[in-house]
Formats: sequence, C-alpha cells, structure tokens
Amino acid sequence: MYPKILRRYHEESQRKKHVIASAKTKSASQWHIPHVILAPMKTEQKTFNLILAAAAIFYLIFIISTSFVINTERYFTLVDDAMISMRYAQHLAQGHGLVWNIGEAPVEGFTNLGWTLYMTFLHLFPIPASKISLAVMLTSLVILLANIIIVYKISENLLPDSKYAPMLAAIITAFYFPLVFWSLRGMEVGLLTLLVNLSILLAISQNKTILISIVLALAILVRVDAIIPAALIALYLFAKNKRSAFVPAIAIIITTFAILLFQQNYFGDFLPTTYYQKVTGFSTLDRIRHGILVFNQFATRDTLFLFLFSLAGMFFFKLQRNREALLLLGIFLAQCAYSIYVGGDYAEPETNAANRFITQGMPALIILFSWMTSRVLSTLITDQPQLTFSKPKVNPAIPLALVTLIIISGEAWFNYSIDNAPLLKADIRRVKLGLHIAENTAPEAVIAVHAAGQIPYYSERATIDLLGLNDPVVAKGTGHGEFYPGHNKWDYGYSIGELQPDLIADNFAPLAAFMQGNEQYTKLKNGIYIRNDSSLIDTNGLSKEYR
Repeated sequence: MYPKILRRYHEESQRKKHVIASAKTKSASQWHIPHVILAPMKTEQKTFNLILAAAAIFYLIFIISTSFVINTERYFTLVDDAMISMRYAQHLAQGHGLVWNIGEAPVEGFTNLGWTLYMTFLHLFPIPASKISLAVMLTSLVILLANIIIVYKISENLLPDSKYAPMLAAIITAFYFPLVFWSLRGMEVGLLTLLVNLSILLAISQNKTILISIVLALAILVRVDAIIPAALIALYLFAKNKRSAFVPAIAIIITTFAILLFQQNYFGDFLPTTYYQKVTGFSTLDRIRHGILVFNQFATRDTLFLFLFSLAGMFFFKLQRNREALLLLGIFLAQCAYSIYVGGDYAEPETNAANRFITQGMPALIILFSWMTSRVLSTLITDQPQLTFSKPKVNPAIPLALVTLIIISGEAWFNYSIDNAPLLKADIRRVKLGLHIAENTAPEAVIAVHAAGQIPYYSERATIDLLGLNDPVVAKGTGHGEFYPGHNKWDYGYSIGELQPDLIADNFAPLAAFMQGNEQYTKLKNGIYIRNDSSLIDTNGLSKEYR
C-alpha cells in the first residue's frame, strides 16, 4: 500500500505515460493543429458574446428605425398581418373572446394561435396602443438572441472540435435578413424557428423525450403547420432509437388533433378562414406554378449557394447517410416544398427575399453549410502543413460569415439602409388612417378594409374584411384573376352592397370599377368612400388629409 501522496504521484505518472504512448501512435499530420483551435475557450466565448451584443444593438436600431411620430407621440406598429392577430388578442384580453368584431360569432382570421395567445397576455397590461407593438418587438429581439445561442450549440454538438462551424452558423443566422425582418416586425417566425431549432438541439444532444415532446407541442400550438418539421424530428428520433420517438410522436398527434378540435368547437371549422381564403378557389397546379415562380425570383439568391455547397460537402465527405445532416437538409427542403405547395407568400416582391415559410428552415441549412465549410477548412489545413502554426488574427469564420451574408442578404440590407424596412410606409399610413377614422366617426360606425391589420386595430371599429381573411363568406368564394396569395377573393356585392359599411377605408384596384356610378357612396378627396346616408361620420373631419 502506498501512502496517499505517493499513490497520487504514481497515478499521475501512469496517466502521463498513457498519453505519451497514445501520442506516438498518431501520425505526424494529425498533430498539425492550428493555434487558433488550441486557443483557450475564453477567447471563443468572448467573441461569441461580442456577436450577441452586436446583434442585440443592431436589433434595437432596427426597432427604433421603424418607429414614427404622430401628433408628438411616438408609435410602433407591426406588419399588417401581425396586427390582425393583435386585434384578436385585444378582444380576448378585454373579455370578448377570440373574435374579429365584438359581439359577433367567432371567426378564425389568424393561423398563429400560440403567438396570438402571447399577444393576449401582453394586452393584459396597461400598455398604450402606441407602444404595445414595441412589447412584441422586444420579445422577438430576445427570441432572436436565444435562437443564435441555440444555433451555436447545435453546431457545437455536431462538430465539438471545430472553431469555425459554431461561429459561422451563429453570425449568418444572427443577420439573415428575412429572419430578422419577419421576427422584429411582429410575426411568429422567430418563435417558431427557435422552437424547431431547440427541438433539433435536444434531439441530437440529449435523450430527454419528454422535453422534446413539450417543445414540439409548443411549436405546433404556435402554428399548426409546424407539424412538418416536427414530424421530421420525430422520424430522426425513430431512426436514432425507435423507443425515443414514441412519446414525441404521440405529443405531435395529440397536440394537432386538440387544436383542430378546438377550432371546430370554437370557430365552427377545423381549419382557419385564412386557409380557405388563400388555398381554395384555385387548382393545386396553379398554386404550385406560382410557388415555383416566386421561389425562383426571390428565394434562389438566399438558398441556392448554401444548398449546393452543403450538398456537395455531404457527398464529398460521404455524409449522405448521416442522420443529423439529413435531418437539417430535410427540414430546409420541407419548408421550401411547403412554400411552393401553398403558392408562396404575398410579400416576396416587397421584401425581395425568401418568404417567411422558407425562412423558418434557413437556420437548418445555415448550420449544415457551416458544418461542411468547417470540414473543408480542416481538410485544407491538414493538406497544407506550412499553414499549420500560423495563427490568424481573426477567426476565419467571421470574414466567411460576412461574405456569405453579402451573397444571401446583401441586397436586402442595402435596400433597408436606403429605404428602411419593407412595407413600413404602408403600415405607417394605415396607422394614421385608423387613428383618423377613430377621431372622425362614432364608435358604432362600421368600416370596410382590404388591409385588415392596422386600420381596424387603431380605429377600434367594427370591420368588414373585403378580402375575406376574416369573413368565411368571401374566403370560401371563388377566386379572381391569376393566383396571388391572400389577394384573390372579394365579393363587393355582398360586402358593400349587402352589408352597407359606413365607410370604405382603403383602396384596391378592383374596387374602383365596382364603385363607379355607385350613388350610395361618395369618394372623399383623400380616397375614403363614405355612405351618403350615414349619420355616424364627421364628413368634414374625415375628408381632411391624414397621411
């Protein structure tokens, strides 16, 4: 028996001998490790913290830059679609239920139940209408930062020895334009992306099936079509360990059916009104044709370079059957296929970038691209030992990320620097119009709109949705013209002729032809139509310029 101190010395000596013996079995080329990889973890963490800080500051600047002043008060607003959800949230928080118009039967004019419920939570606080959107934006800021961390951790788990992949993936994700835009402008894109990425991290790094099940259920609650990436993650778990997929699969099925049953019982239909408005009335071929067209026009710049490089890397490094690589690629391709199937989105011409459906799958592609890029860099270093001990002053992942961002988002950010956020000018105009209507009409007045977000929310008037996102009669009617998501359904004979709104707030190209010769309504010089016999309108006040 050794004394305690001698026993420790003996154990340490044996450990060192084992390390030296193992080292002798390694080829010389295996020890050509650049200093940057051997750098202390503290340096990596400091760099990553700086990226998070830079992203947070950038997001705050983005939020502030979208604010505007009306009558000395600073306002914040979300994109028009998000403000539709805000109207439902406001009514629910006030105790009227998930309704479009107070006192009317519930109708589901939104597709993001979980996000709308969170908006309801915010409306429980005494936040003025001018600032409530800021609360949503700040929430999305935190979500985007959390998403950067999760993307970093996924890359770290896939390549634990890589200095490049986690940093590369984090930077590209942090400043990818559509993800930043749709999240900070109030859509559920950021939260949905975070939940899917968190599920990926848990699936590849841990075997906590209960936690994975909860996260996947939350994703489906936020938006039902999250069932697509959720199913792929469950399939991955099944391939990895059949038993670990059972609970998540059950959670996906139960959550989906529970939401559908709730929608049937509460709204009277299994599917949202928005589904019928956007998807029905045209053939599947029409939708797919349009989906392919807009994908080619607006999404290829965002996706093609990353996709082709990642695909080539998977074949070169023989990762075609790697479950993790296939999961990442599958989630991205599934989101692209879904976008094409539904015919794309309405805002691609304005954002000039991949739409929000594709955006949700982009972090998976970015992680895969970073993985393949790291493998290429490691191979180059191994094949060129003369570069082995040269220590770069900057992690190569940083300039590589900047170059990649210029390729996939450079034009979008350049346009933002010149003209601010896409759709913002129209959003501001509609906020002003909503406030203008509130000031110059009685609370009982009924208005009709084509843009159903800001105008109804800020006017707080009963509203007829002329494009049918919140009207099942119009939503389930026939489509007009060529397919264009959300803008092909109207029935002015019903919405205006039968329902007789007190005023028609905004214009849409087909409206002019219908209103021509209509003696019941007069068009004011600022473009608003008013019903001639309405006693609920201050005509002189309403006719003033509001922009």
